[in-house]
Amino acid sequence: MISRRALSGLLMTLVGPSSVTGNTLTLSHCQGSCANVDLPALGYDTFCRSFFDIATRGKLRAVATGPDIRREMRSLFRERRLYRPSRDEIRILWHGTADGFSVVKVEFDLECGVPVRGCLGIPDGAFKGLILLGHGMASTPERCFDDADKDYMNALGKQLCQDGYVVWCPYIVQIGNQESQNNIAAMLASHGISAHNVSCASIDAGETVCRKLTGASGLNVGVYGVSSGAFLALHLEAATGRMRPTVASGYMRDEKKFLTSTAISKNLGIELAAYIHFANSRSKYTGAELAYLFCPCPLFVEIGCRDAANAIEFGRDEKFAEMQAVYTSSAHPHLIDMDVFDGVHEASGKRARPWLYGHLASPAYQETARLKNVIAL
Repeated sequence: MISRRALSGLLMTLVGPSSVTGNTLTLSHCQGSCANVDLPALGYDTFCRSFFDIATRGKLRAVATGPDIRREMRSLFRERRLYRPSRDEIRILWHGTADGFSVVKVEFDLECGVPVRGCLGIPDGAFKGLILLGHGMASTPERCFDDADKDYMNALGKQLCQDGYVVWCPYIVQIGNQESQNNIAAMLASHGISAHNVSCASIDAGETVCRKLTGASGLNVGVYGVSSGAFLALHLEAATGRMRPTVASGYMRDEKKFLTSTAISKNLGIELAAYIHFANSRSKYTGAELAYLFCPCPLFVEIGCRDAANAIEFGRDEKFAEMQAVYTSSAHPHLIDMDVFDGVHEASGKRARPWLYGHLASPAYQETARLKNVIAL
């Protein structure tokens, strides 16, 4: 256990003084349109545009020396490995306290030259483990730790911290709309950089951030992704074979059915398909194909029964059945489950959090994690 005084000293020693401090984590009311408030107020719109300045200065580098990526998914990540955080210091942008935990906002660079911003939630008491949290479109890390005015993330980071887990939530680059993500991805691709790799590497960097900011290492690690963040969580674990217990919230569908549905055809003037749809066949990395790479990693899927983007007609139950069949055929049927809860497109955690905590605390965690060493990458 690390005391608040020791934590404060460690932050000052390792990463230098913070530019802003505070006693509370408070966001403005978003009234159903959080991105319109958060992005300019928190500086994420300027942050995203800075990527183009970095590119014009020749600072982007197609270098990746992080964890190995399975050959079946390398075309999606454009590299044989994930991007590793650079060895430069982590820059503290802000830190403050909340009810039972504190939050530190940081920035650092990946070795490819792309900067990462995110928030590390640190419980006041002993650490039970580390959870890597991926948010979806039009949300922010800060919103994940503040429940004064919830968005679809439902302040999940706060819940996890109050349950005793360190939580790393990086900003998944976009300015609240699909076009921004597509444009940034295209610009990065023109310089040999994969936006998908950047997003997954930003989540994976949580172990480095946690170690540098708290001094804690060797924590059992889980992954929790929501909406498009669920897709990133699934791909991160499937690509690296780390075998970390994973919750995929708000994503389970047949991409081919989605792209041929009226949700697309009736909205031709609105960009609904993500950049990843156009790169190396996104539909290949869902359902059974994904499960073969993912299994036997523990997986829990949660979907709101009124989630329009993951409805039954889009193959929700069919795709999950495909994945479940793979786990069953591999003699691991107990390692996959799905909860269809009473809700919309949002994080729940009602069943998912106890499931995740149980796997992280189980002696089987170490046994399952060791399986990564026998998987051919």
